[in-house]
Amino acid sequence: MRWRGPYLYLALVFAVSRIAYYLAGVRFDTRPIFQFFQFIDPELLKHRLLESLYYLHVQPPALDLYAGIVLKLFPESYAAAFHAVYLAAGLGICWLCYYLMRGCGVRRWIAFPLACAFIVSPGVVLFENLMLYEYPVALLLLVLAAALHRFAASQSALSLVTLFGSSLLLVLLRNLFHLVYFLGLLLALWLYFKASRRMVLLAGLIPLAVILGLYAKNWILFGSFSSSTWLGMNVDVITAHQLTEEEARDLLKRGLISPISLIDAGAPIIMYAPYVRMPAKTGIPVLDEVVTSTGATNFNNPVFLQIGRIYMRDGLEIIRHAPIAYLRSVERAWFTYFLPAGDFPFFDLNRPKIYTLDRFVNLVCFGQLRDASDRKGLRKLEASGVRFGLIQYTGGFLMLGLPALWMWSMVYLWSGMRRKSVAVPEMWLIGFLIFNITYLTAVVNFLSSFENNRYRFPLDACFVILLGVAAEQAASKWLTKTNRALRCEPRT
Repeated sequence: MRWRGPYLYLALVFAVSRIAYYLAGVRFDTRPIFQFFQFIDPELLKHRLLESLYYLHVQPPALDLYAGIVLKLFPESYAAAFHAVYLAAGLGICWLCYYLMRGCGVRRWIAFPLACAFIVSPGVVLFENLMLYEYPVALLLLVLAAALHRFAASQSALSLVTLFGSSLLLVLLRNLFHLVYFLGLLLALWLYFKASRRMVLLAGLIPLAVILGLYAKNWILFGSFSSSTWLGMNVDVITAHQLTEEEARDLLKRGLISPISLIDAGAPIIMYAPYVRMPAKTGIPVLDEVVTSTGATNFNNPVFLQIGRIYMRDGLEIIRHAPIAYLRSVERAWFTYFLPAGDFPFFDLNRPKIYTLDRFVNLVCFGQLRDASDRKGLRKLEASGVRFGLIQYTGGFLMLGLPALWMWSMVYLWSGMRRKSVAVPEMWLIGFLIFNITYLTAVVNFLSSFENNRYRFPLDACFVILLGVAAEQAASKWLTKTNRALRCEPRT
């Protein structure tokens, strides 16, 4: 019973913090379902769910499947149902942070306050109250990490099934987790755990078949062997969107880019009509709709397959002939990557309710001297020639601390493997955390620009666990040094 005590106390801290935030006015925000491109028309989710999921190509299907089920089961109280699920996910994230730190040998008095501080922080609470995939992704990464740690320790079938099940959900939820991500994990386990190779292959076979089925479906129907056809839109954001008006006009005049690249990705379909061939009607609403029942652009319309290909072609030309545009994107990506989690424009519903607390945490804990939620204002500062001064708008401590923590973890893992001072389960866990930080950071910062602290958020728990490991090593060395000093003191 003793080992359960910290988890009960963590649950108590979690419950008290959520009650306090609720009393402060924080409420679950369901607006993304009706406004964001990630969601199919809510009416289709309610009434034509399976058909719409089958013809969904703009992103993987898991988020819309989840949203559709909840909308069907709770048509009037869906906000409360979504909130209940995200609260459960929040408690799971809290427990798993503590569990994984303890799995790395971190003392209770280090792991417990770190898990508490993370889960009660304003940024975590704001993401917990936004209907989007960052929170489920954060939970699934920790579930996968815990299952990997457990499998490395025991080679149990249950942990392996959990491992591949959670990795399958990641692939079906977020296109950042590609087929290659799943295959890499499968191959790494197969190569290392030689005595369990048959079990690894059997456990990974069904999830792999599901992923390949999704990719094959999109290839047959839409000509794209992928889980999402959004890449061309992303390329436009990191290339054409970064051009100045003069640069864009010059490239257009030289015939290097099409007029479509002067249209912002996400514009209404009518803006593209003069430059593309509108697809014939199919009789399938999720493909035929120009706008959804809520008035949002239907990015699942097949016309965006053409538009995406044009954006991709033009983006490559821009990188060849005006690489400065892409370099601007990378600069902005790293700037936004180090922003505190709560400093995000789409938190306009809840952040004002806890603004003072959030700003205090961002200043004291993350080193953000000035609020950066006014992104248009920041672009004006940048356009006026301000460069060094923009640093005060991002998280200064994060900009220094996260790379330092990543580097320390790499050195710790390498030296531990070389000296064989790190146990195999801890080695796999830390290696997995480092890999995800490296992989996701590279992908989001070289393929996106403006919302990178949102993309970083699922990694924040990984950084917290590594921070716990670093703190444990520092505490261990200090205690060892102190004990030696005490033993050397002369007795009187």
